[in-house]
Amino acid sequence: MNVNSSEILRSLDFENNSKISGSTTEPNNGMGEDCRVTRSKRKASIKPESPRKRQRCASGPTEVAVEAVTAKGTKRKASTTRESPSKKQRGGSNDTNGCDLPPSSCGPSTSNQNSGSSSVSARSSRARFEAKYLQLDKLGEGGFGSVYAGYRKTDYLPVAIKHILKADVASRPMVLNGETCMVPLEVLLMVSVAHGPEESAAVSLLDWYDLDKEVLLVMERPVSSVDLLNFLNDNGGPVEEDQAKNIMKQLVKAAIQMQSEGVFHRDIKAENVLIETCSDVPRVRVIDFGCGCFEKKGSHRDFSGTPAYAPPEFFIRGKYKAGPTTVWQLGALLFELLEGHKQFTTTKFLQRKMQYSREMRMLKVSRECLEFLQMCLVLNPKERITLKQMRRHPWLN
Repeated sequence: MNVNSSEILRSLDFENNSKISGSTTEPNNGMGEDCRVTRSKRKASIKPESPRKRQRCASGPTEVAVEAVTAKGTKRKASTTRESPSKKQRGGSNDTNGCDLPPSSCGPSTSNQNSGSSSVSARSSRARFEAKYLQLDKLGEGGFGSVYAGYRKTDYLPVAIKHILKADVASRPMVLNGETCMVPLEVLLMVSVAHGPEESAAVSLLDWYDLDKEVLLVMERPVSSVDLLNFLNDNGGPVEEDQAKNIMKQLVKAAIQMQSEGVFHRDIKAENVLIETCSDVPRVRVIDFGCGCFEKKGSHRDFSGTPAYAPPEFFIRGKYKAGPTTVWQLGALLFELLEGHKQFTTTKFLQRKMQYSREMRMLKVSRECLEFLQMCLVLNPKERITLKQMRRHPWLN
């Protein structure tokens, strides 16, 4: 089913003739590309969005040096009623013993137990998977697959195992040992983030398996953790400003790290953020790169993610850029942390900007915090604060 931004707005009873910041909110109907969206797990305060077709980002082959490869992925087929798998609690560490990339191609390990590497090379044997890992209870399920708890048999390392139907896997051609193979985009994004010089906030990919009908991603699973949505529900209301600041500081750092590697997550929201609760200062982890892509130099026109957090420029002009979109989604998440009860929705923000402004002013936060939030939720992406400016803002310092 092909849809564009105007169809999404009509499904939300959006008033296309209203004016916002001097610009018409009537979206560009000539985009010529499909929107790719997923639904939020939460019940929104608006009519629920219908699921949309997911669309992959295409690119030419990329040269990488590896020792061996068995991946023979296939091009994905479009799907119509899919959503990304939900996540509950995860656990584990970041060891990747037995992966195929040489150490020079691998990012740093976050494990306290072992060190290892992430690999773009796949294993193609279910027997090898079952010999190495034990799969346990299901953690979550969605239109794009299921996520299970498990552990690695050699050392009982907790892992999360994501099953994705091959028809729903966005793949990208890569040249491995002189041979062009299709590698899942989600794999490439996670490996790219792990390549940074600093400890990555993203959960690490340990293994992946290219099987007959599905792809398996084996990831670290922090055992003492909860996703931010359940964290908010358990809190029963707004989090303290200092706690929100600590979470936001780590998310801004993670976003800058992803941006430095050209990775655009595109679906930053409470469900896709884990809070590790085993230390005095909870550590933030980013999960689920299934809606992500590599950042374009220009604008993106297909949207992949949750409609509630799509940036306003997508609805207004039918296009958006990575940096300003990430800032918008971080601002939406901060609003939810500080407000405590309401889900942020971009279309409602567009319709009821004055109401949102009043609600922000009523938050029991410092002047610097309110200023920071308002600068994230500026409608014009060119006037919105940047990720680097967020990091330098007095509220985070």
